[in-house]
Amino acid sequence: MGLGFIIAGMIFLFNPFISIYDILPDIIGYAFIVYGLSKFADIELKVMEAKRRMTSALYVAAGRMVVMFASVFMEFDSTLILVFAFSFAALEMFFVLPAFNMFFEGMEYTCLRFSENAIEKRSEDLRKITPIFLIVRSAAAVIPELTSLTTDYGYVGDDTGLDNSGVLRIMLLALCAITALVFGIVWLTTVVPYLKKLRGNRDFLAYVKERYESSVLANKVLQMQRSVKRFTSLWFAALFFITCIPMDGYYIIPEFICGVLMLLGLMYSKRYVPEYKKTFTVCAAATAIMFLAYMLLYRYSDELGYVIYPYKVAGFGKYFIPYIAVAVIGYAIMIWVCKKGNASLKAMIDDCVGVRETSDVRRKEIDKYRKKELGRFADRLFVFQCVAFAGSIIFMVLMPWFALAWTARTILSVIAIIYAYNVFQDITEEAEKAL
Repeated sequence: MGLGFIIAGMIFLFNPFISIYDILPDIIGYAFIVYGLSKFADIELKVMEAKRRMTSALYVAAGRMVVMFASVFMEFDSTLILVFAFSFAALEMFFVLPAFNMFFEGMEYTCLRFSENAIEKRSEDLRKITPIFLIVRSAAAVIPELTSLTTDYGYVGDDTGLDNSGVLRIMLLALCAITALVFGIVWLTTVVPYLKKLRGNRDFLAYVKERYESSVLANKVLQMQRSVKRFTSLWFAALFFITCIPMDGYYIIPEFICGVLMLLGLMYSKRYVPEYKKTFTVCAAATAIMFLAYMLLYRYSDELGYVIYPYKVAGFGKYFIPYIAVAVIGYAIMIWVCKKGNASLKAMIDDCVGVRETSDVRRKEIDKYRKKELGRFADRLFVFQCVAFAGSIIFMVLMPWFALAWTARTILSVIAIIYAYNVFQDITEEAEKAL
């Protein structure tokens, strides 16, 4: 029922933050927890609220991931690191603490309500230790960065090496990390047995499963609505990752995330996807190719990103040609994936428009016209997607010679995003009408 995913998610959360860095990304942990709560949330309002708050925690973790990723390409000064560390510590207190409180309350309430042989009340200790752990972990990330308020730390460029503030910061980093790790281990060794005991409560799980199958799985209209909403949301988000924005000579947007989101969209809506296994496999291959292309683009940016006329530099072809060759293959395959996505979208339109059958002739005519209209919109969206992907290839080929190639590529992507929003919004509204 998802408790295994929740346990796996907790494992990603116990490690300390090292300044703004997270060794085991929290975003993965919260994603596992949110997914694990999905079935419970469908049958209990308290758990639904816990899932909503955990989703807010997921967004906080996503923000931290963005900052971590940006720090690879940009050199943050000490004050900016302090600002980020403090900001995320505040967000942890504002969003994550209530999320965990509601999580334990919701799970305990659900177990006590739906199980005749409920587990003993053991979440009280977790409610006490979880805030302490989260506060210590956040404070441990901020305290070492407070040294930036006294003087510049780090290497000063002479034979003395580190100044006093630099030495103090390193000592504080080590001490705070060890302290947070100890609290994290204590917290993890408390929460995992609790979840395992909950997972072993067969009466509880059997009742939850029966309720889920009878009230959720049996509701075909609900399943259709969710498939449409998840597919459109994920494919809409995917389009943002084919924009192209350089920063300090690096192209910072990870293009392969587009493929990852499309994969998730296919997974959640596989009953609408033609040749699902083949489509999924091809999309996964395209994602892997785009990841390789992004690594090659990073290599190119690292060597020639700051050069005004890179094509004049010796060895230009060694860095540029491999990237372009791999990127062309990846984007060409993604156009094929978009074709299958278009077919999936049309299948959803056929299913969601007029799902509530009616004997009214006029209503049937309206539904028929609406299906054709949305089908035309889907076809146009496919054209915009093809233009955006083809433009990505063309303008990245021109990148060394045309300084504003990234701007032209981004404009094409934004046009596709705007049109996709309108199309996906219309289709989602039709699916919601069914409920």
